[in-house]
Amino acid sequence: MRSRFDDRIRWSRWQIAGAAALTAASVLVTFSAWRDGFSLAMKDEEVSYVLLAPLVALWLAWVRRGRLRYCRPGGQWIGTLCILVGWAMFSIGYRRSVPTFWHLGPILVAIGAIVSVCGIDLVWKLRPAFVALLFMIPMTPTRRQIIAAPLERYASNWTRSACEMTGLQVTQHGNLLTVNGVNVEVAEACNGMRQVITFWVVSYIVAFGQPLRWYVRLLILAAVPLVAIGSNVVRLVPTVWMYSYGASESAHVFHDFAGWLMLFVAFGLLYALVALLRWVLIPIRHFQTVAC
Repeated sequence: MRSRFDDRIRWSRWQIAGAAALTAASVLVTFSAWRDGFSLAMKDEEVSYVLLAPLVALWLAWVRRGRLRYCRPGGQWIGTLCILVGWAMFSIGYRRSVPTFWHLGPILVAIGAIVSVCGIDLVWKLRPAFVALLFMIPMTPTRRQIIAAPLERYASNWTRSACEMTGLQVTQHGNLLTVNGVNVEVAEACNGMRQVITFWVVSYIVAFGQPLRWYVRLLILAAVPLVAIGSNVVRLVPTVWMYSYGASESAHVFHDFAGWLMLFVAFGLLYALVALLRWVLIPIRHFQTVAC
């Protein structure tokens, strides 16, 4: 009887070296777009998710490393097609000033380089890792604001309620909170809602970093708006308190520090959601020989 272990594929050093060399070459020829994306991420806190994306992709590939033994060769021609499409998008994005195409094109070129050597089955078996690379595309401020604006209103409402529960009298006019005669503009004092894409990166890690069923992963991704609002309220309430008592400098320092702290709060809330589903005896994990 044929064992499933007979289907294991041994990757040669030449294949690994060839894929690495071709990928490095693809990054080199499209380096201007890669450099621009990472420069934006270093300068703008709202695009910081670009810095996390490569680490997320590597982590998701690592937890699925057992699948590499079963990646069948074939479909290398798709890699060539992917390179051509990616190069066309990179060129059009540069010549027509379309930032999304300009940043997406190099990603497709790099994926095509890998497929040209290793085959399309590698991308399929490690697809969550490759999808995570799309987080390396910086979103324009206009699009971020379209997503963030309604969430900011909810964050303002929840912050006012939380402050009143602690005994602080707050008057609200839109996103403007008035505390002890001091006006605090939520959108300016704490613009964390514009980091909602970063929260989606966090939820993506939680959803695909462990062997969960498809509906649990969907629920985790759909919970991002609530998690983003809740995490920002944790950041906003102390900020409002410090602004209200004239500690503007301390509030500014706390605001910057709490920006990254929100990510840990988001992790905690999402894992609490998974724990709640387990507690109510909802099946949340799928069991396969190859993890995740």
